[in-house]
Amino acid sequence: MEQTDALGTVPRAPLPLKRAGRPPREVAAQLGDRILGVAEGLFLEQGYGATTIEQIAGHIGATKRTIYVRFTGKAGLFHAVVKNVLDARRPDLRTIGTDRGVDERLFDMAMRVLNYVLDPDVVRLLRVVTAEAYRFPELNRVIEEQAAHGVAWAVGKMLEEEVLLGRLVLDDTALATRLLLSLIIGAPSREAGRGAKPLDQVARQRWVTGAVALFLDGARKVERTTP
Repeated sequence: MEQTDALGTVPRAPLPLKRAGRPPREVAAQLGDRILGVAEGLFLEQGYGATTIEQIAGHIGATKRTIYVRFTGKAGLFHAVVKNVLDARRPDLRTIGTDRGVDERLFDMAMRVLNYVLDPDVVRLLRVVTAEAYRFPELNRVIEEQAAHGVAWAVGKMLEEEVLLGRLVLDDTALATRLLLSLIIGAPSREAGRGAKPLDQVARQRWVTGAVALFLDGARKVERTTP
């Protein structure tokens, strides 16, 4: 027989308590971001070899297993840090449309790319790779993978478009892409990596103007006149 209260009604069972706090997925994502943030700071400050999983785990108050579950190991974590650093700073070259002349288009692209590789955190990251790639050859592979799917790919597509438009003549756009990027970022990036003060904006504009002009002198379509 059901129990009733003083008014003769049957009391309702208490509703289950709702869990407080954020959903598990959100908590997991925040933990992943914390791991990446701490790892980025340590890798860029100490280098790859001197940074350990134990250090990273200690900074966030977690266990090594927590990091291994998410990133498989130190190399996997560094790969994620590289991707995080480069993705956050990589310029979107797709916004430089074909409505502009080839000179203006390549100049805009080159300025964005040069500013990208001279970003302080990108410079620090490349220093880590340069200093320790002989001991950890996988570091070079990580950088090459990011370059292949990032700036180099976008510049290659831009040159292919210019060829289709008839404004450039290039027998090998893949080679032309590598040569153009070497002209734009080669020396400035190496000098910054060695610790030299990066070029200021005026010097960057002068450098880019010269690099693009030199490239176009060999790649621009020349209108031939009949004698």
